[in-house]
Amino acid sequence: MKNKFFMNIVLICYLVSFLIILYCFKIKLNTDIKLILLFIVFLLIYISGFLLIKKLHYDKRILKVNLIIYFLIYTVSIFFLTLFDEIYGRQGLVIIEWDRELLDRYLNNSFNIIPFKTIKLFIEGYMKGIISFKNFSLNILGNFFAFMPYGMFFPLIFKKINKYYKFLIIMIVIIVLIEVLQFLTMSGSCDIDDLILNLLGSSIIYFITRMKCINKFIHKVFLYE
Repeated sequence: MKNKFFMNIVLICYLVSFLIILYCFKIKLNTDIKLILLFIVFLLIYISGFLLIKKLHYDKRILKVNLIIYFLIYTVSIFFLTLFDEIYGRQGLVIIEWDRELLDRYLNNSFNIIPFKTIKLFIEGYMKGIISFKNFSLNILGNFFAFMPYGMFFPLIFKKINKYYKFLIIMIVIIVLIEVLQFLTMSGSCDIDDLILNLLGSSIIYFITRMKCINKFIHKVFLYE
């Protein structure tokens, strides 16, 4: 009877997680609410795995599977936010009927290959009161924090990524792919400063999670050997 009770809790947690994910991608929500909902999903999935291991005596590798699920959910969320989120004017992977006027407008307003140009403009604009804190946060802090979780995901999930240069190459490929897709579909901006901020944020977490005490704590939470 006790096992049935805990199994019901596990099933409910997974079901609620699934419904929340569908809700996030189907309904127009601002980024803050989506992040809160994703955190709830991660928490419910972790509780499910913990109960399966501690109360129902399943294999402890379930939490490692959960980590992979977190990685997949977050990756889908990143691609959705950068390419499909209508709140930020994303059009998705649609075929653009390019013309000279459309291309010129995009290149002038949403394309940048000069390092730190956009970062400087937003910092100066915010300091002068021209740019609101919300816009500053979305464009600068948002890009800085967006890829941070990958600094933990990749080293834990993929054991062969045991050197920083390997992690850096993979992150550059992923971010450049997203930027190129944004350019081809004209969904959002294609900006080298996005690459710089994304890499900076993910690299900081990479090195933090490599610290012995932090690394030990993460392994303990996910029951890694």
